[in-house]
Amino acid sequence: MAWDPAQYLKFADHRLRPAIDLLNRVALDHPGEVYDLGAGAGNVTRLIKERWPEARVTGVDDSQAMLAKAAATAPTITWQQADLATWRAPRPADLIYSNAALHWLTGHERLFPALLEGLAPGGVLAVQMPRNFGARSHTAISEAALAGPWRGRLEPLLRPAPVADPDFYYDVLAPKAASLDIWET
Repeated sequence: MAWDPAQYLKFADHRLRPAIDLLNRVALDHPGEVYDLGAGAGNVTRLIKERWPEARVTGVDDSQAMLAKAAATAPTITWQQADLATWRAPRPADLIYSNAALHWLTGHERLFPALLEGLAPGGVLAVQMPRNFGARSHTAISEAALAGPWRGRLEPLLRPAPVADPDFYYDVLAPKAASLDIWET
């Protein structure tokens, strides 16, 4: 799927709310190495850099168009194009942050432990993913896709809800993490 930075930024304020909530929960004083996975147009990455101006901050995204927009507005941040499914921290990270990106990926039982392995001692993995796939807005889309003459074309595009319940993430991460703070809103 190609991302259009102009269209994406039309709803920037709404997209920032959960990102800021998550960022405010990160209890690090002076991280040195920070990665923002799914950085997009860089809105949250810039907030990360503002909070920790001395940190080396890298925004990672798979969309070259989004990264070009990000780089134009924040030249002091490093921008890296990469597939988030296979990306691994090139240096031990004090913070790996991701807002509304990892739900696009499958294999969370492998992905999340791999991200934890990229943390420096005392490092933080902070992830926010929408878990509204059972909401009426989403189920109505699926029902419509399956109800009409277009079913044959649309059904292959449907996929199961990508985000598991919090217990799943606890079970996957608890054996590998010093502490966990998992919540759902």
